Amino acid sequence: MAASNQPRRFGSSFFLAAFDRAPLLGAIAAFGVGAVALLAAAAPAVPMIRGIDLLEHFIDEAPEFTVSIVGVLLMALAVGLYRRLDTAWGAACVLLAFMAGYAFFRHEHYTAAGICAVALVGLAASRRAFFRHAQLAALTPPSFWYLAVAVTAACAVIGALLWAGARHGFINAPWWALFTGPHLGRPGRALAVAAMTSAAVVAFRLFFSPIRRAPPAPGPGDLARADAIIAQSDRPRPEAQLAFLHDKSFLFVGELAFMMFARSGGSLIAMSGPIGKRAAWREALTAFRAEAERLSMRPVVYAAAPDLLPDLLDLGFRVEKIGENAIVDLRTFSLSGGKRQDLRTARRRFVAQEAAGFEVALPPHDKAFLAALKPVSDAWLERQSGGEKAFSLGRFDEGFIARAPIAVVRVHGRIIAFATLWTTPDMSVASVDLMRHLPDGPRGVMDFLFAELILWAQAAGYQQFDLGMAPLSGLAEERYAPLFARFGRFVFERAGALYNFEGLRKYKEKFAASWEPRYIAAPGAWSMPIVLAEAALLTAGGAAGMFARKPNTAPADRP
Repeated sequence: MAASNQPRRFGSSFFLAAFDRAPLLGAIAAFGVGAVALLAAAAPAVPMIRGIDLLEHFIDEAPEFTVSIVGVLLMALAVGLYRRLDTAWGAACVLLAFMAGYAFFRHEHYTAAGICAVALVGLAASRRAFFRHAQLAALTPPSFWYLAVAVTAACAVIGALLWAGARHGFINAPWWALFTGPHLGRPGRALAVAAMTSAAVVAFRLFFSPIRRAPPAPGPGDLARADAIIAQSDRPRPEAQLAFLHDKSFLFVGELAFMMFARSGGSLIAMSGPIGKRAAWREALTAFRAEAERLSMRPVVYAAAPDLLPDLLDLGFRVEKIGENAIVDLRTFSLSGGKRQDLRTARRRFVAQEAAGFEVALPPHDKAFLAALKPVSDAWLERQSGGEKAFSLGRFDEGFIARAPIAVVRVHGRIIAFATLWTTPDMSVASVDLMRHLPDGPRGVMDFLFAELILWAQAAGYQQFDLGMAPLSGLAEERYAPLFARFGRFVFERAGALYNFEGLRKYKEKFAASWEPRYIAAPGAWSMPIVLAEAALLTAGGAAGMFARKPNTAPADRP
């Protein structure tokens, strides 16, 4: 039975893989055909009809003019094909059909005509892969596309000069003969038409395409609306408080659910997925994906929880694991036992020797209290070359942290460390956000702070305490693991000089944490490394934040 099913499974996987890669293959084919068309126009093979009539010359050279225009347009459409636009698919099919006819009837070049025909058939067969409804004007070509076009244009110019240099009279002809000469100017005129077409495409892009800026900060009405949805949401998550960071846009599904997202590169990245009533999650994801397609961008869901996976998979997202959140079960947590000896010692030492005190201040907070925290935060940030983070992490902003419970550690009345908390309305989960301490504070202050935080949440009646994500933790390592997981595992184990992935996981394991996976979701397998980098840039606050050198801090001092 298993053997009889194998061919069907192989065929299904083959066609699924072909469907997934159709936009990339179509983009490569369109750009390649366009580039070859431009190069062919630079070295015309059709003999000139002798004559001086301008109309006669124009009619004779019209096919070369047209093919140079088509070549530029095909190269431009490659971006739309890669991003699965149905309008790009339709235009590319028409232009490939023209190129096949041109190669066959104008030059009797059967190989070129056959290649164009195969590309056309491939696009037609994969029609359903190009499902995004967006205007071509909304496209933002990546930088390497401009480089590829520039290289193609340079090659075409060199080819035109070589073609003209092999013709009689080239040495003694003036430079303008390369454009106006009845014979020498033939490739020059075709390339000039291509250059004007390129200029028209760029002008259209500049003047008619929508300007993409960072999404505007939500207004007071949006924040109040999001707050009301959070208060009555199903399966609430503490990271919903990131909605009040003022760095995201909102997409609402009535008064039932919303998604918060920001733009990074060519992606629209949603933080954690829909927030609100479980029945509205799928509708929110569908609306988010439609909005990304309208803007000709890639929809991405970052740090998605496991309960979101069925909807993501049903809506055509590719899902990859990016780490695990450390979850402490407060119903069973205890500091007793040999494994908690270090934490008990830290608590006793801080209380007995350092005269340390711990307290949690609940909102609203007075300005004097928030002002006393700022020197601690500033001193901590001076040691972090990347500066404040964004998007998936909070920052020291008085308006943002004023909403949260704030835990502080005092030594002789002086605040030496603090942490801000996220809590859910139903008191099911508490989580830590900002964690900052003075550099001259006693060693082990974060152990003391975390132990007291967990005990406070337990006493307050919370069921779980979320210590946050350990990036790239828990990725599959079996021989059947996907390439993305194997590469992530390699980074987790070998990139300790850049970021202490293993140390961070081991630190959180001290608190008897269980591990809950987190995922990133986006259409297409090949885009995963790109969207992960874009999400990292967004969290780092930009490229400078991402690539800044991080201090070599001991794991015990930076959970």
